[in-house]
Amino acid sequence: MAQVRALRAFLTAGAVMLGSSLGGFGAWAQAPAPAKDFPAFLQDLEADAVSRGIRAETARSALDGIEHIDRVIELDRKQPEFTFTLQEYLARVVSPQKVEKGRRMLAENREVLAEIERRYGVQPKYVVALWGIETDYGRITGGFHVISALATLAYDGRRSSYFRGELMDALKIVDAGHIQPDAMLGSWAGAMGQCQFMPSSFLKFAEDWNGDGRRDIWGTPGRRIGLGR
Repeated sequence: MAQVRALRAFLTAGAVMLGSSLGGFGAWAQAPAPAKDFPAFLQDLEADAVSRGIRAETARSALDGIEHIDRVIELDRKQPEFTFTLQEYLARVVSPQKVEKGRRMLAENREVLAEIERRYGVQPKYVVALWGIETDYGRITGGFHVISALATLAYDGRRSSYFRGELMDALKIVDAGHIQPDAMLGSWAGAMGQCQFMPSSFLKFAEDWNGDGRRDIWGTPGRRIGLGR
């Protein structure tokens, strides 16, 4: 059961998370936001966060020193899902080595996965497949500062409303004490943890299974059983 508690944060609701990711990133482009300098934009974000009930201290400290990340915009314009054929994409993300590793993960975590299936009805093979595709079973969970990345995408204007909402949810996660801002790392688009939850999905689905008061989708598996970063 200890392993169940350690793994639950990132192994449940896999099918739901995949669907929400596809929905978020498939949204139609929006008109560019009115031009203003990035520091002024951050001031607007801070005021917006406080108006949504986030503590002023949290908003100020989390947004302090945030910088625009040009690389995030480059990656947003060249997402592999939209530039590769299906065959090219599968060859890249579903290699024979990854499939074999998935079989090992399935066997090593059989007890945990059985508990997940019993409670949530998600079959082990789907959970492990999502886990492997998203982060290579926790090996690559992303090195971007999530709040900076989301602020950059919200400022960009192409999908500003969507990413502004995700940024506010990220600040709510920090405000609740689940993680410190500097430790909140993820993908260029703000997806986090072993199965790459967007902040809004974290708030809906992540759980504190081990009773320590934090919904830790980043480090708990690594500390407990060596699967994560």
